[in-house]
Amino acid sequence: MKIRLLVAALAGFACADAFAVEDTAPQGPIATIERPARIRLFGQNGVGLTMYTNARCEDEYDEEIEASGALSHNFKALIGKKRPNESIGIPETDSTRNLASRDKLWASPYYAEYPLVPGQPVSLQANIASGSGWSCNRGRGIHIAFVPEPGVDYEGDMIRDFGGGSCGIAIRRVAEDGSVSAVLGTPVPSRCAVETAKVPELMVMLLEPERLQYRLAEEGAGVDELDNDDDSVEDLQEMLAEAPIAQGMPVCIVAADETRASEFGKALPALLQSRGVQGQVIHGDAKALASDWQLTAERPLTFALAEYYCRSVAGNR
Repeated sequence: MKIRLLVAALAGFACADAFAVEDTAPQGPIATIERPARIRLFGQNGVGLTMYTNARCEDEYDEEIEASGALSHNFKALIGKKRPNESIGIPETDSTRNLASRDKLWASPYYAEYPLVPGQPVSLQANIASGSGWSCNRGRGIHIAFVPEPGVDYEGDMIRDFGGGSCGIAIRRVAEDGSVSAVLGTPVPSRCAVETAKVPELMVMLLEPERLQYRLAEEGAGVDELDNDDDSVEDLQEMLAEAPIAQGMPVCIVAADETRASEFGKALPALLQSRGVQGQVIHGDAKALASDWQLTAERPLTFALAEYYCRSVAGNR
């Protein structure tokens, strides 16, 4: 599924409004950007299933998401209120339609769906606790990885065979009609390969009412943040004054309308103009992205997703 998003290069910011435009450069073509990948993970009591995003190896990843149980807490089952399903639009499959068939011995099955950044490896780690003490791989569990593709939906599920004494992780590709096909997982490297860090080709900023997250355009830069308040305007000014923004390098700002009145929203136009980079700015509408990508309060727009948008737009300019 492809999403058509209007991309405008903003020049000559008006100081009174962070995203008003004076002498706007000619509007470029509408960019076709495929939405992020999505994955549906199945959970239930007694099963530990953890997802690691941008997983370069076992110990280097961006985010750890416990989709079911807790590998670090010995799978203490919480018998009681069932966790509700959480969807961001992945088509129904036989696995969701037959979810009730898993509800045995207080299993309380459920599923939760998450957006994924295409091209970044994702790993799934799983284990199980049974009343008899049976576990996967002598308690070590199983751990596999795959690389999601743009606009593609997946399911991640732990497969148990108590009779056969085996367990595994199934990764399935979900088609628009709800049919599925197997995706071959790969082993997760124990150590990350030594790679020379690449200099980013753009600077990305995700401006929210309470904070600004950003990644500088320099080798090995991580994600930093500043509080979006009056006390931090001086820090914002210093950061932008020293930021390594090369001539012609895109500066991508993803923001929602309400940030216009925030402290940073009011300060950004003059700061960008003082650097002489206002003609390099790409503006992304955070609310439009969240709506197009069917994100929710539980699955909000993250910096990683905003950066995916920015890189896609910059690559299509």
